[in-house]
Amino acid sequence: MRKRSVGINVRVSVTEKRKMTLMAKRCGLSLSEYLRQRALGYEPGGHPPKEVFDVLDKLDEIAEQCSAQTGAAINAQTDRMRDLLIGSN
Repeated sequence: MRKRSVGINVRVSVTEKRKMTLMAKRCGLSLSEYLRQRALGYEPGGHPPKEVFDVLDKLDEIAEQCSAQTGAAINAQTDRMRDLLIGSN
């Protein structure tokens, strides 16, 4: 891991800071990491809300109550949705 020992001070308005903090939170990043990525030319992706994953988990529960073939098909689709939401390797 890189050792970060040099700080950069930037003055912003209260509104600008609020907006930057919100954008960082939506991406699941700290404000520092969000600003670092933006400054280096990266565009962080949004982070799906927890409720999206709660729905997918509920679909998995429903799949368990279905026949083996139907349950497997539902599980395959929910896995595909998770991969699309969080990116697969």
